Amino acid sequence: MRGIDAEIDQFFQEGINEVMSEMERAGQAAVQHNVENGDYKNRTGRLRRSNYYRVSPEELEIGNSAPYASDVESRGYMVCSEGALLAEQMLNAGN
Repeated sequence: MRGIDAEIDQFFQEGINEVMSEMERAGQAAVQHNVENGDYKNRTGRLRRSNYYRVSPEELEIGNSAPYASDVESRGYMVCSEGALLAEQMLNAGN
Protein backbone atom coordinates (compact mmCIF):
# COMPACT_ATOMS: atom_id res chain seq x y z
CA MET A 1 0.00 0.00 0.00
CA ARG A 2 2.90 2.37 0.64
CA GLY A 3 3.84 2.27 -3.07
CA ILE A 4 0.52 3.70 -4.19
CA ASP A 5 0.84 6.57 -1.69
CA ALA A 6 4.26 7.42 -3.09
CA GLU A 7 2.88 7.35 -6.64
CA ILE A 8 0.03 9.66 -5.69
CA ASP A 9 2.44 12.05 -3.95
CA GLN A 10 4.67 12.03 -7.03
CA PHE A 11 1.69 12.69 -9.31
CA PHE A 12 0.63 15.73 -7.29
CA GLN A 13 4.21 17.02 -7.00
CA GLU A 14 4.61 16.83 -10.78
CA GLY A 15 1.39 18.84 -11.15
CA ILE A 16 2.61 21.47 -8.70
CA ASN A 17 5.94 21.67 -10.54
CA GLU A 18 4.14 22.19 -13.87
CA VAL A 19 1.95 24.94 -12.46
CA MET A 20 4.91 26.69 -10.84
CA SER A 21 6.88 26.47 -14.08
CA GLU A 22 4.05 28.18 -15.97
CA MET A 23 3.74 30.86 -13.25
CA GLU A 24 7.52 31.40 -13.47
CA ARG A 25 7.29 31.85 -17.23
CA ALA A 26 4.36 34.28 -16.90
CA GLY A 27 6.18 36.24 -14.18
CA GLN A 28 9.29 36.60 -16.32
CA ALA A 29 7.20 37.75 -19.28
CA ALA A 30 5.36 40.27 -17.09
CA VAL A 31 8.56 41.82 -15.76
CA GLN A 32 10.08 41.95 -19.24
CA HIS A 33 6.93 43.62 -20.58
CA ASN A 34 6.95 46.19 -17.77
CA VAL A 35 10.63 47.00 -18.25
CA GLU A 36 10.33 47.35 -22.02
CA ASN A 37 6.99 49.18 -22.13
CA GLY A 38 6.92 51.49 -19.12
CA ASP A 39 5.82 54.84 -20.57
CA TYR A 40 7.26 57.09 -17.86
CA LYS A 41 10.48 59.11 -17.95
CA ASN A 42 13.25 56.84 -16.81
CA ARG A 43 15.23 59.45 -14.89
CA THR A 44 17.15 57.20 -12.51
CA GLY A 45 16.32 53.73 -13.82
CA ARG A 46 14.98 52.71 -10.42
CA LEU A 47 11.39 52.06 -11.54
CA ARG A 48 12.52 49.70 -14.31
CA ARG A 49 14.98 47.89 -12.03
CA SER A 50 12.36 47.54 -9.29
CA ASN A 51 9.96 45.35 -11.27
CA TYR A 52 9.76 41.86 -9.80
CA TYR A 53 7.78 38.68 -9.59
CA ARG A 54 7.58 35.98 -6.92
CA VAL A 55 6.21 32.49 -7.38
CA SER A 56 4.91 30.19 -4.67
CA PRO A 57 2.62 27.16 -4.93
CA GLU A 58 -0.27 29.41 -3.90
CA GLU A 59 0.30 32.53 -6.00
CA LEU A 60 2.16 34.59 -8.58
CA GLU A 61 2.96 38.08 -7.29
CA ILE A 62 3.95 40.81 -9.74
CA GLY A 63 4.92 44.25 -8.56
CA ASN A 64 7.37 47.08 -8.33
CA SER A 65 9.27 47.75 -5.12
CA ALA A 66 10.07 51.41 -5.77
CA PRO A 67 8.26 53.40 -3.05
CA TYR A 68 6.77 55.80 -5.62
CA ALA A 69 5.69 53.17 -8.20
CA SER A 70 2.00 53.27 -7.29
CA ASP A 71 2.03 57.08 -7.40
CA VAL A 72 3.50 57.04 -10.91
CA GLU A 73 0.97 54.42 -12.02
CA SER A 74 -1.91 56.41 -10.47
CA ARG A 75 -0.89 59.36 -12.67
CA GLY A 76 -1.70 57.27 -15.75
CA TYR A 77 1.73 55.83 -16.53
CA MET A 78 2.25 52.11 -17.01
CA VAL A 79 4.60 50.77 -14.34
CA CYS A 80 3.47 47.21 -13.67
CA SER A 81 -0.25 46.78 -14.31
CA GLU A 82 0.03 45.75 -17.97
CA GLY A 83 2.55 43.05 -17.16
CA ALA A 84 0.26 41.69 -14.46
CA LEU A 85 -2.61 41.55 -16.97
CA LEU A 86 -0.34 39.83 -19.50
CA ALA A 87 0.62 37.19 -16.92
CA GLU A 88 -3.04 36.62 -16.05
CA GLN A 89 -3.89 36.18 -19.75
CA MET A 90 -1.00 33.74 -20.22
CA LEU A 91 -2.05 31.64 -17.26
CA ASN A 92 -5.73 31.65 -18.18
CA ALA A 93 -4.95 30.70 -21.78
CA GLY A 94 -2.56 27.96 -20.71
CA ASN A 95 0.10 29.26 -23.09
